[in-house]
Amino acid sequence: MGKTLAFLKKEILEMIPPTLFFLAVFLVIVFARSLMGDTQSGVELVSVSAAVIGALIVGKSILIADALPLFHWLDKRPAIYNTLWRIFLYMSIIFMFQVLEELIPLARKFGGVGEGFSHLLQEVHWARFWATHVMFSLFMVLYCVLSTLVGLLGVSRVYQEFFGSTAASPEEA
Repeated sequence: MGKTLAFLKKEILEMIPPTLFFLAVFLVIVFARSLMGDTQSGVELVSVSAAVIGALIVGKSILIADALPLFHWLDKRPAIYNTLWRIFLYMSIIFMFQVLEELIPLARKFGGVGEGFSHLLQEVHWARFWATHVMFSLFMVLYCVLSTLVGLLGVSRVYQEFFGSTAASPEEA
């Protein structure tokens, strides 16, 4: 039982940073979409709930993706190559999920994936789609750069550089 609890503790602690980061990202996107007139009454509870659930899913998905060999293809190269590779992979996945997010309601509306796909170009609000994609892209670049820095320097060193040498790092607490 001790090994199981240790494993669960390790998984939860690893999942907290990406989950909190992407919760903030999703909440910014929900707010931006409400400013673009995507909802009737501003930020809705359903949208905030979806942001929380999405952040939990993405937090775990990031850990699973980081465990895949494909994401470590350029580990032996300078960090910039690995970071750019991860950004490319994550952005490809995000783009596919965004298209699916638009395609699923169309498939229901028009009676199938093929029919929904044929109406995709006409029915999608492309300005909102690309605005959301740009926001995701910027935040994903930030996440990949920060996670690379933390991986290279360590949590305590990054914490020390950002908050000063007198502050106690989370690892010391």
